[in-house]
Amino acid sequence: MPMTHKTMEDFARSCGVSRPTLSKYFDDPTSVKPATRKRIEEALRSSDYQPNLFARNLNRKRTRAIGIVVPTVTDPFYSEMVSRIELRLRDEGYWPIVISSHGSTELEMEATRTILSLKVSGALIAPLGLRSDRRTLEKLTQTMPVVYFDTYLEGGTPFVGNNNAQSVSTIVDYLCRSGDAPVYFDIPHVNHNSPERLNSYVAAMHQLGQEPVVVGNTRDYTWDFERIGYEQMEQMLGASGLPGKTGGLPGKTRGLPGKTILCANDRLAFGVMAAAFAKGLKIGRKADCDLRIAAHDDHPLSRYTCPALTTIAQDFAAMAGRSVETLLALLNEDRANVAPKVSLDAALVMRQSA
Repeated sequence: MPMTHKTMEDFARSCGVSRPTLSKYFDDPTSVKPATRKRIEEALRSSDYQPNLFARNLNRKRTRAIGIVVPTVTDPFYSEMVSRIELRLRDEGYWPIVISSHGSTELEMEATRTILSLKVSGALIAPLGLRSDRRTLEKLTQTMPVVYFDTYLEGGTPFVGNNNAQSVSTIVDYLCRSGDAPVYFDIPHVNHNSPERLNSYVAAMHQLGQEPVVVGNTRDYTWDFERIGYEQMEQMLGASGLPGKTGGLPGKTRGLPGKTILCANDRLAFGVMAAAFAKGLKIGRKADCDLRIAAHDDHPLSRYTCPALTTIAQDFAAMAGRSVETLLALLNEDRANVAPKVSLDAALVMRQSA
């Protein structure tokens, strides 16, 4: 049975170390001598003692905690990013606190206030974007070091994200070289990534001497991309049957004006592919296929669609790593190693869908 210790003083005495040394260990295990660290860790394994980190942190100006805020943890993109950021922060001796805003302005504001009240050392935030309360987030950036990742708000806060110009032009070039020029299936412009990807598609098509064609309803604010992909694709196929049978109007969900579709992200593509399957259409790059479908992000489930989805792979590892490194540089007041904006290149992943 493990030994019982009610207070830090009791546990320190059983370890044979002073209370300040024990406190120092709980702040940063690497800050004490290796032999002392070994003694404390052996005692922890044979004891049920758990330090009250919250109570200890109340007496400090700043804690060893880092706030992480994302629009939703149910999206595997953000789940992957949070997982990588959490592990990296733990390796650096920090305690990650994850909060989801659930796509809500009010909950993002509440998350910001919570981070302030917990007196964290800094924060890594993927803001909602269009519906973020800028004044609330600006107040946070004036109070502590903050780094935005995936998307940003205008201003001087450091940002780490995807190079949408490079990634979209890469997949547009591939689709044009390997078959029909792509029609772009857009999503609601919830943050800066959506218009950036649309503009990159238009620029890439013009550069290749092709006419851009855009479909998709971008007016309604929603993060439910699979649903709108399915419903809008079903509507277009219902209006025109197979692509090419009846002309559609660019930018309107009336008729499907091409046989190659580039979706703004993988989640949208999942709904588009499901609607096409429901209509009996065959997706793929072979001669007997009705549609080619490609997308962007390399969502963790994209390789398991049927057929597997051709997409652009964002560099999760680099985005998480550079975000944490930038925040650590800010915490150490090492401004020389803080870039205002880091745009990471992505890689084409060719699978069966296109």
